[in-house]
Amino acid sequence: MSNFVVDFVWKFFLEGGYNIVNTLTYGLVLGFIVFKLIPRLKPLFGCFDRNFMLMLAPYIFFGATMRELVDQDLGLFAGNTQFPQNYMLVSPGIFFSMFSFTLLAIIAAMVFQKYSGINYKFSACAIGSVAALYNLSLILPNIQHWNNLFSVSIFFVLSAVLLYALKKLFNLDFLDFEYNFYIVLAHFFDATTTFVGIDLMHHVEKHVVPNFFIDLIGTAAVMYPLKLLVLIPAVYMIDDEVKDDVFDRRFIKFVIVILGLGPGIRNLTLLMMG
Repeated sequence: MSNFVVDFVWKFFLEGGYNIVNTLTYGLVLGFIVFKLIPRLKPLFGCFDRNFMLMLAPYIFFGATMRELVDQDLGLFAGNTQFPQNYMLVSPGIFFSMFSFTLLAIIAAMVFQKYSGINYKFSACAIGSVAALYNLSLILPNIQHWNNLFSVSIFFVLSAVLLYALKKLFNLDFLDFEYNFYIVLAHFFDATTTFVGIDLMHHVEKHVVPNFFIDLIGTAAVMYPLKLLVLIPAVYMIDDEVKDDVFDRRFIKFVIVILGLGPGIRNLTLLMMG
């Protein structure tokens, strides 16, 4: 029995790549964090406003770019390209390590606020910015394909125009509420980097569900309608079901942004560094 458990865990959770078992498991864990753990932290965080989201922005960039820097074997991440050294530095372990790092940074900033009077959001943002700038200092000297940034920019702008046109055509006015339009746009950025990477640069999709539909349709452009089919009703339902709790509503939306923006930044880093 013990050998079966060890073999099962190794095959479906520790070996490289995504499969249907670990994908569903990670989804359930994420759901637990979002709906069970985070609400208990509301008294600690206070309000979830624009400054709070800006405070977290450097951590998104740091975590998203870290994944590629591990593969590139650069800087402090060198020597961690293989399992088990890289487990907490690549998906899915990186989500837990980044959550822990961000939470500890916020708590440290709150402690510092008691003694300095400096708002914890500013201090926490500074900590994240140092980490993000370190990653950027590793990325810039190693960029080999600036043309891929141009390709992504062109298709992303076109997708943004398409989304705006759809909003007007179908009277999706709820997209004007609380940055909903930009939530979908964050996932269009992910779809764009996926499209450029797979269709133009011949990279390979590693995630189970996108890979299934890309193989089925024959192009990564399928990511755009898939994103719309999932996000439009999801955002509408969040606003309707969690309309009385501002913190929970905004936090859930922020998690959705991370799930789109994080992979998109990682993909773009990969496309530019080669």
